[in-house]
Amino acid sequence: MTVWISNYAGHNYEPAAKYGEFKYITRGYQSFQSLDRVKYTIAEKVAETHEDDWLLISGRPLISILAALIWLQKHRQIKILHFDQKGGGVYRELTITSDNLVEMMNVIQGAHG
Repeated sequence: MTVWISNYAGHNYEPAAKYGEFKYITRGYQSFQSLDRVKYTIAEKVAETHEDDWLLISGRPLISILAALIWLQKHRQIKILHFDQKGGGVYRELTITSDNLVEMMNVIQGAHG
């Protein structure tokens, strides 16, 4: 398994090493002058991912959001690692599936419809 770090930002990612080898979707500063270029760069890396890999959220929120959306589009599920400073400096696991999101929206729309 691989842990894909959304944006290498110089943090200590070692607490997530038990989830797999580290690879980076982006590194350092990313210019948002050309959002299409950023999306393409992220999509190129997400294309290398496998369904059982993890996405570790790090760096600029927009990069993490785009990586998660593209990942979810590719695999229809995403396993996320999010750092929990208040919880002892560990990574928390979160799994989201496309089907679950659709089901949730159907329930919400039915309740408001």
